[in-house]
Amino acid sequence: MAKANLRSYTPGPREEAVKTVLAQGLSLEEAGRRLAVPKGTLANWVAAAKRG
Repeated sequence: MAKANLRSYTPGPREEAVKTVLAQGLSLEEAGRRLAVPKGTLANWVAAAKRG
């Protein structure tokens, strides 16, 4: 089985993506599409930000 292409994101773009979701009230699907970030990844970032 081949390895999946895993992408690494730096903290700056992660924070901006979370701000985009929370400030603009976008769905994870829409924000992920706009930012080219998988929905699951974005969901993890948002959940982590809400936890503090």
